Amino acid sequence: MATTIQDCCGETPPTNPKADILRKRREKRGVQMFSVANPIPEEVADAQELKNFFSRYNFVPYAGTTKESGHSLLTWYKTLGKLSPTHNSCMDKKLKYAVGGKATAIFSFDPEWETGEEDKEPSRAQKVQYRDAVSEFFDFAGGLGNFHYSVGWSYQETGNAFVEFSFSEVLGQGRIHMKAHEVQQCLYLNTKPGEAKVVAISPVWTEDYLKKHEPRYVPLFPNFVQQEGALRTMFHLKNGENTWYGRPESKGSDLYKFREFQDALYLVKQSAANFTGQLIIEVEDDDPDLAPALDNAGAEQQTGENFAERFERNYTQKSDDPQSVLVTARPFGSRPMFVFQVSPNTNENWYKETGIIAEQKITRSHNCTLRFMSFDVSNGFSQEVFISDYIVNMEPVIESLRQTICVFVNEAISFGWQLLGLEKQFDDFSLWFVDPIRSTVQEFKDASNKPQEPTTPMPENQPKQNPQTDNPETLNA
Repeated sequence: MATTIQDCCGETPPTNPKADILRKRREKRGVQMFSVANPIPEEVADAQELKNFFSRYNFVPYAGTTKESGHSLLTWYKTLGKLSPTHNSCMDKKLKYAVGGKATAIFSFDPEWETGEEDKEPSRAQKVQYRDAVSEFFDFAGGLGNFHYSVGWSYQETGNAFVEFSFSEVLGQGRIHMKAHEVQQCLYLNTKPGEAKVVAISPVWTEDYLKKHEPRYVPLFPNFVQQEGALRTMFHLKNGENTWYGRPESKGSDLYKFREFQDALYLVKQSAANFTGQLIIEVEDDDPDLAPALDNAGAEQQTGENFAERFERNYTQKSDDPQSVLVTARPFGSRPMFVFQVSPNTNENWYKETGIIAEQKITRSHNCTLRFMSFDVSNGFSQEVFISDYIVNMEPVIESLRQTICVFVNEAISFGWQLLGLEKQFDDFSLWFVDPIRSTVQEFKDASNKPQEPTTPMPENQPKQNPQTDNPETLNA
């Protein structure tokens, strides 16, 4: 049974969680295997301000167990979730199939054992009764479907999902509110092993903000605290074996997600700052003792721009009317003129091939097939390739994701039934989501299992009759 912590968030001695958590330097051994450094350390390295923050406050950073990265790794994962198109679409499509259908009620079952309970289905009256009870006593922030989608998205994007559970009574009626927090708004307090874990919640994690606004502290389930007139606890869905925070299941393709985002960013910048000049003409400058032909110093005094700024304004796509000829000056006494034609960059095959590789690696790390993600794939001789591919390859993946999300949320709902005193009535049921293409899949399975009608073979050594010429009446005529 859950226990109440009245003073879970008292003063804690200031410690450096990085010093406590980071692996200490090991002694050199006679035989030591080489270590591969993080190929993208600058992308996930903490700024000095962030390092100072964790050295002064008793919070655990997201990546407190690696030596090259810190809390910025969480921001990096959030960036990849938004700017890597393949990674983003894989997460979105899996969630639409997992929790995008209509909610329903099923009998509770053991997620680890095959007991036959999952084959039973409640009656329509039982489903309606469960729906009405959930709607009456539970409030899901953003709505039931959006709440589960947010939990699943956060879990796939960062390997973590934080759901705050609060129970309060209004006019003698118990009411439960469940909210999925953004991962970047939650940090663990650096508690000692064996102590209850506590999650701090704040929209901004800067020293200036925390001096004016203290974070809220909510203990991790099964402990809870009385706060603002409600009992509160935090449920944490974590992927992996890390002590504090999880990592995304698709972390095996992190480098390819970054490469996909990096290529797109480079192309955007290249397009914005692309050199539009097709001809470069170099002419001999005039005698420096006289007035120069191309007076750079005079131009800077008039426009206040240096050469690079003027070049960008005149010879890139940032210009309203980019120029196509660039005229420069050679030192006095050199050759009079030199003309050079610039060819456009047409090496698009590089980005095409690397993009295809990145798409395949990211899709594979999500356990998605190319056909499921709507890539062009040969159908072969089958006319039902999508459904068969979905049943064989994607249905177990979608079912696993749906089960992970729903089992996590149903744990919180079961705790709510206990607080409401209704566990005997509703704890045998669980909230579930119907597969959006369940009817199509079931029709395909039924058609595949339907026995084929036997056909009567033609007798051997007997020619097939021709109705036009072998008809006896026709022959007699």
